[in-house]
Amino acid sequence: MPADTIYIPGITGPPPVDTMINLGVPDSSLMDSIHRHIDSLGAVYLQANNKEGPQYILPEWQMFLVVLGIVYLLVVRPVLAERKETKEKVDHWKKKTVTGELPYDHWLCIYNPYYNSLSTEGKKRFLERTRAFMQAKEFRFHAMVEEEYIPVLISSAAVQMTFGLRNYLMDYFPVIHIIRNEYVLNVDKETYYGHVSRSGIYISWNHFLEGYHQYDDSVNVGLHEMAHAVSFDAFLGDEDRHDRRFKNSLENFAEKGRLVFRGMKQGQACFLDDYAATNLDEFWAVCVETFFENPEEFQLTMPDLYLSICNLLNQNPLKPEKIMDPVLAGLAN
Repeated sequence: MPADTIYIPGITGPPPVDTMINLGVPDSSLMDSIHRHIDSLGAVYLQANNKEGPQYILPEWQMFLVVLGIVYLLVVRPVLAERKETKEKVDHWKKKTVTGELPYDHWLCIYNPYYNSLSTEGKKRFLERTRAFMQAKEFRFHAMVEEEYIPVLISSAAVQMTFGLRNYLMDYFPVIHIIRNEYVLNVDKETYYGHVSRSGIYISWNHFLEGYHQYDDSVNVGLHEMAHAVSFDAFLGDEDRHDRRFKNSLENFAEKGRLVFRGMKQGQACFLDDYAATNLDEFWAVCVETFFENPEEFQLTMPDLYLSICNLLNQNPLKPEKIMDPVLAGLAN
């Protein structure tokens, strides 16, 4: 055994007696020292194992308060702050729209060709409906900077779609989500420019702008999604006689368009965009885009289908006054 190695009984085995003597430590004194050392270690071990539960630097009730405070700071307070900010934004929009401080007419003249085609009286009514629609909705911006004119333009797409209808607020959808670019949904991993679900109306802002910037290609995300929204609202929301009329007219449109839809499914060439062959809901939305952006060719190519949409929406984009029946539009009793 090397000279610097400590002998522990029961582990290394006892050294020869002469070795212990040569170390200069009496036999009994060495054994007593070792036993005292082992006993002290055992006492510490037993003390540590006899303590129940985790050990904290503070009493348990104080630790609970600390954890509660952390949860409040990291979870509760941000949620409350977000709700407060959302409420302030909604109040801001309501105040602005009621007082007429926002330059609606200027923005709509720049971006919305349909608005520009209206008469002075028609523009006044359009602006009133746009204000009312905005006040009825919460606009949530995702990954983009909020601009005051964005809700105005998106609301105008809804008003354009429903300009000939008495029910135009689409009450079933209180929230409109605005995303800067196209996005992917986890449910199917597909890329979307917009969609409508029970949680609200979703629109890609860049593609919305493109739709109104190029207003002759029959592609308009705003009108497309509002077409879905108005039909879903009629079927899923609270129903009145105006909704029943709309649903009956929508069924008439589907009957007129089913032959065209089936032909597209079979690969027949068609004036409408190919996306219309996806299903009847998309067929309806694509027809609405074409109805507003290319009404002349639509009427010339498929006059019966075009007329069914005129009756359904109670308006004809080719007519200066647009509205066909003032009573159905809520303009007269």
